[in-house]
Amino acid sequence: ASSLLAAFAASLVEPDDLTWASALTAPSRRLEFVHVTKTGGSAIEKAGADKGIIWGACHYMNITDVGCDDPDLPYVAPDFQSYALTSPWHTPAKVLKTQQTPSPYTDDADLFVVVRNPYDRVLSEYYCPWVGFQPKFRKNTKHEKDPNDPKIMNYWVKNMVTKLEQSLNEYSSTSPKDRPKEQARGLNEDPYNLAQKHYVNQAEYIFDGAEQVVKNIVHYEDLTKEFDLLMKEYGLEVRIPPKESSGTYTNQKKKLTYRDLDEESIAAINRYAANDFDLLGYKKVDKFRPDDEYSLKVRPS
Repeated sequence: ASSLLAAFAASLVEPDDLTWASALTAPSRRLEFVHVTKTGGSAIEKAGADKGIIWGACHYMNITDVGCDDPDLPYVAPDFQSYALTSPWHTPAKVLKTQQTPSPYTDDADLFVVVRNPYDRVLSEYYCPWVGFQPKFRKNTKHEKDPNDPKIMNYWVKNMVTKLEQSLNEYSSTSPKDRPKEQARGLNEDPYNLAQKHYVNQAEYIFDGAEQVVKNIVHYEDLTKEFDLLMKEYGLEVRIPPKESSGTYTNQKKKLTYRDLDEESIAAINRYAANDFDLLGYKKVDKFRPDDEYSLKVRPS
């Protein structure tokens, strides 16, 4: 783990290390975005689309809310659930490269990703309008329970994290040659929760074994500043305004925060997302106390 940490530290976008002057010599390589769920990805896709740059889901389809209308990769959504092929813009690059399908993660591109504190991210997943609790964009959803009840939230978090951990463990322990080669409606390749890739560990995107496959790491906790610095480094005139004024698919009604996670939920997250804490530098706790000074930001190196 120490060697991974050393390599990872070199990839972090550090505001003090970049200046306006150093940005004048931009890399000649293309920059591609790896979209981890609930890390501000839709806002980044929109920022790129506003400047004519295709990132993430915009490679595959038209998205009115994001402002992208010129996909450059062929894509037909599978009628079965697949970790690799369902919503490929959320698929880790190391998984997508094993498929016979077009991918933006080519050898001439440097990749960048946004990472987020796992405690904060899980609350965003809970309020997600597609796969969260009582999701408003899913057909026939019944809105019968109060989403801002801590007991309901913690039950959902523990259940979601435990089941996703089981699905990922099963996926990791299955040899690729043992996976079905052909699928059809009703004969799923992978469980729904795994195929949707919501709350898949962020380290799964950044590392392929001991190799770091995503070069540039931006932190959600300092998203605007670090994103702007990365764009300057690559000579791109893309800027992302503060989330409060430009959030895409932002839920303004959510009230619970990571501090409402109970000890059992925290323990489940700590176990499941151990690599995100250990490799990305976020601090683990056993509980949140009223008088603590916990910071969502990564620990100083």
